[in-house]
Amino acid sequence: MLIKSKSPAAVGENIKTEEAAGKPPRQALAIALSVQDKAKARKNVLEAAYKKHMKSSEEKGETKKESKKTEMGEM
Repeated sequence: MLIKSKSPAAVGENIKTEEAAGKPPRQALAIALSVQDKAKARKNVLEAAYKKHMKSSEEKGETKKESKKTEMGEM
């Protein structure tokens, strides 16, 4: 199982994993870097969604605590 992380250590482990599975070194590197790119992209999407959510909450004048209660359906 490959590690879905953007860290260099995860890339190294993914390369080792793919080489152990019999992949050529260049292919193992390409796969590991592809997994890293996808992890970076996912992080960027999540950060953008969080910022958008916080901005809309601020525009409504909600505090963080009120926003969380609204999401959970408690209000």
